[in-house]
Amino acid sequence: MKVAIIGSGIVGQTLGKKLVELGQEVILGTRDASKLDEVKGWAGSLNNWLATVGDRATVATFTDAANRGEIVINATHDIASLAALQTAGVENLKGKILIDVANGLDFFQGMPPKSLAADTTSLGEKIQAAFPDTKVVKTLNTMNIDG
Repeated sequence: MKVAIIGSGIVGQTLGKKLVELGQEVILGTRDASKLDEVKGWAGSLNNWLATVGDRATVATFTDAANRGEIVINATHDIASLAALQTAGVENLKGKILIDVANGLDFFQGMPPKSLAADTTSLGEKIQAAFPDTKVVKTLNTMNIDG
C-alpha cells in the first residue's frame, strides 16, 4: 500500500520508518522537497531519514504525496494542519482515508506546551468540515498537559 504522510518532522519520520519496516511504500510530504539536508525540528534531515528507510520511501511535496498516497496521514502541527492539507489539495484527498495524528499543542510559548483544544470543536472536526469528501480518522495521540 502507498501511504502518504503530510509532515516531515519527528512524527512523520517516525511513522514513516515504521510503515516501511512493515512493508508499506511511504511518500513523505514536506513543504519543500528540495531541502533534504535541513534538520526538521527534533528529527534529523530528510537525507538522513531516507538513508535509514531504503528504497520503499520517497520525499515529495505535500501535493505530490497526497496525490500518490492511497491513505494519507496528517503529521503536521495542529496550527499548521489545515493550511498543509489545503496545499496537499482537496482533489488529492477526495475519497481517501485521512488519519489525523496531530496534537493540539502550542510549543511557541515554551514548555510545557499549552493545549489548543476547545470545548466546541476539535482539529479532526475542522479537517472533516474543510474536506467533506475525505474520510477523517482521529487517532494515535494523547494529550497530557498540566494547567
